[in-house]
Amino acid sequence: MTIDCHTHIFEAGRGGPFNLPCGAEDLVRQMDEHEVDVAIVLPLPGDATNEFVHQECARFPDRLVGLYTPEFDVPNETIGRMESFFGRYFPPGLKIHPRRQGVSVEQPLVKETLAWAAGRGLPVLFDVFPFGQSLGNLSTYPLAYNQVAQDLPELKMVLAHAGGYRLMDAFLVAKSNRGVYLDLSFTPVYFKGSSLAEDCGFLCKRLAPGRVLYGSDFPSVPFADSREAASGFLEGLDAGVRSEVMGGAAARLFGITQR
Repeated sequence: MTIDCHTHIFEAGRGGPFNLPCGAEDLVRQMDEHEVDVAIVLPLPGDATNEFVHQECARFPDRLVGLYTPEFDVPNETIGRMESFFGRYFPPGLKIHPRRQGVSVEQPLVKETLAWAAGRGLPVLFDVFPFGQSLGNLSTYPLAYNQVAQDLPELKMVLAHAGGYRLMDAFLVAKSNRGVYLDLSFTPVYFKGSSLAEDCGFLCKRLAPGRVLYGSDFPSVPFADSREAASGFLEGLDAGVRSEVMGGAAARLFGITQR
């Protein structure tokens, strides 16, 4: 079973840097064309609310699985809103986007949210791609997650994009903490032709099987480009490792059964 652990759908119906069609139907159509069985769909503040993502995923229950993004805009309501949402839907994990949401993993409310997730056995996927106006903010870098992993060893965290250009920092955080996983979305395509793209294969070789997950970041990355990149960084690896990267690890982490 092939699982893409990092996709988006937009309420506007189109989006990403190429303004591609990216509704739920468009995502499933692309999945069929590129032999992806299940996609994990991430809410994205400003483009796709939690409610929208879960209503759309419910239309394709065998193909799309939605996560939940905590609402930090009203701090004294964050946990209550989350508990209410989980009373109506059953997301298998959380997604936090520090750059978009204007938060950091070091803030007390975020730590409280992570403790809430850890207590329920829910993994949390973080956008960890230093970029733009937050490029100088070290709290958005992979090394900032090391202390959280130490403080909450029972928490499972996915560092999305494997830390971007700080890929080796993300590798060492994962190497040092059994509860940290790396998601290889966007980065191998964005840095195509560089040594950084080649290092994505290094992660798959050096981390234990089950700690690296395939993702595309659709619609920011077309499926064809993502699958081509995956073929490159998986080249030469044994079948067991390839299977873990392309779906086995995500299936266990997010509780996805064979569809």
